[in-house]
Amino acid sequence: QFNDQTQPRTDPAIAEKATDPVRVGPLAPWATHMAERGLTFDINIYNFYQANPSAGLRTGEQSNSTYFVLSMTADMQRIANISGGTIKFTQTFFGNVRNLNMAADIGDTTVGYQPPFNPNNNRLSLLTYQQKLLDDRLVIEVGRTHPDRYYGLPPCNSINSCFQDLFYINAGFTSPLYAVWGANAAYQLSPTSYVQAGAFSVNPGTNALSGYDFGYERLSGALVMTEIGTKTDYTMTAYPGRASLTGFFNTADHDDNFKTVFGTSKGLNPGAPVLQKNGTSGIVLTGTQTVWRADGGLVANPHPTSISLYTGTGYSFDPTVPIRFNSFVGVRLDAPDQSRPNDSYGLKMNWQRLSENYTQFLSDANFISGGSGAPYSRDKFVFEANAHFDVGAGVIIEPVVQYVVNPNTFWNPFTARRAKDGFYAGATLVVPLGTLLGLAPG
Repeated sequence: QFNDQTQPRTDPAIAEKATDPVRVGPLAPWATHMAERGLTFDINIYNFYQANPSAGLRTGEQSNSTYFVLSMTADMQRIANISGGTIKFTQTFFGNVRNLNMAADIGDTTVGYQPPFNPNNNRLSLLTYQQKLLDDRLVIEVGRTHPDRYYGLPPCNSINSCFQDLFYINAGFTSPLYAVWGANAAYQLSPTSYVQAGAFSVNPGTNALSGYDFGYERLSGALVMTEIGTKTDYTMTAYPGRASLTGFFNTADHDDNFKTVFGTSKGLNPGAPVLQKNGTSGIVLTGTQTVWRADGGLVANPHPTSISLYTGTGYSFDPTVPIRFNSFVGVRLDAPDQSRPNDSYGLKMNWQRLSENYTQFLSDANFISGGSGAPYSRDKFVFEANAHFDVGAGVIIEPVVQYVVNPNTFWNPFTARRAKDGFYAGATLVVPLGTLLGLAPG
C-alpha cells in the first residue's frame, strides 16, 4: 500500500506478510470480531544477536536483545464514520537485553551502531492519527512517530545491517522504534511516483525515556525531511525498481568536530566546553532495480528467481559533522529456489568518508587517553554477506557477516585502544506471534 510500512528499517517488499485475510489460531474468533468493529491487533518479536570476534576496540564480545512489538490500529470509518481516518499505536517491550556496552566495544559508526541500546524495558514507538484524502492519494500522519517510517526506505534484505549512517549520525534520527513528535504528508502523483515532506522533533537522549515523558524531553530543534520517489512492482512491470531522493535539514545545534569554545582541540581538552554549530543538511539517494530474471520476464510470477542491484548514497553539505559521505552498493538474489520464494541472498559493500577534522579529533582523543595518537583514515570499508530465510509459518532468520577495514572509534573516542580491522557477525530472528495466535491475518 502507498506509504505503508510493516516495521521501521524494513523493506515492505521483503518483510510483508502473506495477503491471506484469514485469521487462524486460538485468538482468531475474537480478533475477527474486533476487526469487524474497527480494531485490529498484532504482535511481532525481533531478536538481534551481535558478535565482534575480531573487529573493533574490545574483540570477542557479544550482545543480544529481544523486542516484543505490540500494535493496535483503530479504523475510524468503522468506529466513528470518519472516512480514511486511522489511529495507530505501537508499544515495544525489551524482554531481553544483554551487553548495553556493545557499541562502545566495537566503536565504529556503522558496525558499532547495529547493536541495540535499550536501557529501559519498554518504549512508545508509535501513536498517530492518519488521514487519507483525495481517493487515498494524499496521506497525512501526525503524532508520535519516526522519520525512518517514511524516508529513505532501505533496499537490502537484512533488517539489522541496512541503514544509512547520514540519517542517524548526521541528521539526528533516534533509534527506529523510539518515537518523537512529528508530522508527515505524502502525495501520490501517479501510480508509480510520489512526493512527501515532514517535520520531526529533535530530542537527544530519548533512549533513557519512555516516550510518554512529554514534559521531560529536551527539544533541541526540528528535523525537516523531503523526498521524491518512484516505485514499481511485479504487477506493473517485469523488471521493477524503486528510487528516492531524500533531503534533510536539522535546525538543532551540534558539536563542532574539532574545536572547543576557546579554539583548542576538544580531543586534547576533554574538559572544555565544545564549540556549537547551528544546523546541518544533506541528501540521500536510495534505489533498487531488478536486472535479471530466470524466466526472462515472460511469466507472471510475483516471486520470480531474480537478481536486483541496490544502493544508498548520501552526502553532507556540512563539514562540521562527522560523516561527509556514505555509500553502500549491493546485489540481491531473490527466490533462488522456487519452492522457497521468500528466501534471498545478498552481498554488499559500504564506503564511508569522515570529515577531515573529525578524524583529527579521534586521533587527539586517542592520544590524550594514553594511545599513540596516530592518524585515523578518513575512508572506511565494510564488506558484507547476508541472507534472508523464511523457515515457515512466517518465521524469518537473517544472518549477516561483515568485514570492516579502517574502523573508527565514534562511540568510544576517549580510549587508548585502536579500532581493529576484523569480522562482525549477527543474526535477526523475526517471529510473527500475532499471526500465529490468530490476532493478525496470515
